[in-house]
Amino acid sequence: MNAAAGSAARQREGIRYVRTFLFSMQIDSPLARLHIATKFVGVLLISLVIVRQMSMHDPDPAGAVLLAVLSLVALLMSGALVWLFRSYLFVIFPMLTMLFLTWLIFNPDRGTQVYFERPLYDGTLTLALSASLAALVLFPMIYYRLARSLSWGLVGGLALALALAWLKLNPRLVLAQVPFFHPLSLIVSDKNLVVAATKVFGYATMVFLSLTLVMTTRDAETLGAMQQLGLPYSVSFFTSVMLRSLSMAVLDYGTIRQAQVARGVDVQRKGVVGRILDLARVSVPLIVTMIRRSTEVGDAVNARGMTRLSIRPVEYRETRPIRAVDLVLMVLLVALAVAVLVFQLNLSRLIGITVASAP
Repeated sequence: MNAAAGSAARQREGIRYVRTFLFSMQIDSPLARLHIATKFVGVLLISLVIVRQMSMHDPDPAGAVLLAVLSLVALLMSGALVWLFRSYLFVIFPMLTMLFLTWLIFNPDRGTQVYFERPLYDGTLTLALSASLAALVLFPMIYYRLARSLSWGLVGGLALALALAWLKLNPRLVLAQVPFFHPLSLIVSDKNLVVAATKVFGYATMVFLSLTLVMTTRDAETLGAMQQLGLPYSVSFFTSVMLRSLSMAVLDYGTIRQAQVARGVDVQRKGVVGRILDLARVSVPLIVTMIRRSTEVGDAVNARGMTRLSIRPVEYRETRPIRAVDLVLMVLLVALAVAVLVFQLNLSRLIGITVASAP
């Protein structure tokens, strides 16, 4: 069955959304009309381009920013951008911030101009007991004992430890000193700022494109593409069962979580530990449900006499033809990959953004 015909039939029936791996996609969105091979090849080639643009010796920040913007446009076209930022905003930006700071600290390239420099570690690991360490450990424990909350206890302990160190009220007892690793300094220069920003935009692009792929792809499309490739029936059947099991596991998780909420799991205010325990309790019924479903599927397969050597039966598969827009996009993506990987195209150099390393 042609996927376009199936989409038109669903529109006539009043169905506007279809279930994907991690989302519900509008059946008439632009990305829904693309062949899965186009999306997969696009993610693969752009990831290779991003890896080249994130080179520490010859970064391309302008190209990384451009691809990051295009990945956000792809998420916007899929209809998942608002949902993604609403659901994972508290994870995305702290992760990118930590990545930026990590590349600032562990890439002490002085470049051509240093804006800030401060030693962080002298190459010696000191084992000691101090007042700030006692405050950092004891304050969260006492706060959790009194308020049954850990997050604000950690914040208070960290603030107290920093205050003691800042006010020079931090006596310590040195137990041992061991040479470990090499000295580290926080150097903020033009070169490592460019490298850190390029890394952040590059990794963000790969994450957004991967999410776009799984949020705009249905298991039926994947199986149809495998049928078009002529893969063995055993491989196609195993992949079919695996993909449908993953989709059902996501739905089962939502059902179990809603059952927890209906039983008042969110009524009592809890700290970080309590929330982690609530999520851990979901794993038990979820695993049991997955085992039960796998047993039922296995029994159904055995009851029908299906084995690895079974003759390929006639099955329903929704296939999508490769259209002109798919071919055009593939050609453009291949041209971009060849220009960047083979001919060393660097958009930043073309527009005059160059930062040299320290001699």
